[in-house]
Amino acid sequence: MGAACIGILVAASPLSLASTIDRAHFKVDGVAIVWAADSTGTTPIVSDFVVGTGSGSTDLIGTDVHTVVTGSLDALDESFADGTGATLRIQNSPGSGNQTTRQGDRFTSSADVLNPFQIGNNTDVRTIRSDILSSFYVASNAAFNIDVVSSAIGDPADLNLIRLRMRMTQSGNDDGLAFGSAAQIPHSGNTNRSGVQWGGYRRLSTMTGGRDIFRGNRRTAASAGTIADQSVRFDLDYRWSTGNIDLSAGTFDVEAEVIYTVYIP
Repeated sequence: MGAACIGILVAASPLSLASTIDRAHFKVDGVAIVWAADSTGTTPIVSDFVVGTGSGSTDLIGTDVHTVVTGSLDALDESFADGTGATLRIQNSPGSGNQTTRQGDRFTSSADVLNPFQIGNNTDVRTIRSDILSSFYVASNAAFNIDVVSSAIGDPADLNLIRLRMRMTQSGNDDGLAFGSAAQIPHSGNTNRSGVQWGGYRRLSTMTGGRDIFRGNRRTAASAGTIADQSVRFDLDYRWSTGNIDLSAGTFDVEAEVIYTVYIP
């Protein structure tokens, strides 16, 4: 059998070529998730979802977080109603000493109870130091800062009468919702004051122009977990202490608004 040989000759002319280039690129940006209450008192709810953009950060949720009473998920506006007031002390009562309305919560409300007391020449009612403790929660995959700015509601002089201190709680259980089991303090100093820009109490009047109250250098998420697992709690202590206010001072309000902005630098 003879072999069959097939030869093919192809003549080609040069072709015009066009290139299409496609590049798929995905990355996980910095994220800080802030949660507590919303403006209606609903808790727990995420109302801030901050994403780093490389040149700053933006919030993907167009509402604001409202704080809760520290150690609970009670919205602050609901728990501290108009009936809440400064702590009162009955002093120099014959045979019974002093008693106060500070019964664990450091403010006066309809839940407080006083015992009957005798009156002598020096028996008096005074106000004493009062504190309001509030909190919000943050979970993040990146370092973040917190800016604070205060403004008066009414008399600007009120800002000199209220002082603020910030601390952090790494883990806990508030009203049955556990947080922080997979979290770390978002600063390598690893204490409840690390990254906080001042240690003690500062007057709100020093914060009207805005300033960082916290500067972090690492994420809150230390291991795999849920948003709550990877959250830490920021605790705010507002202290009102003007000395002994006599009954002749009448009634008055001392009030301010304080806004915290969580951002990824």
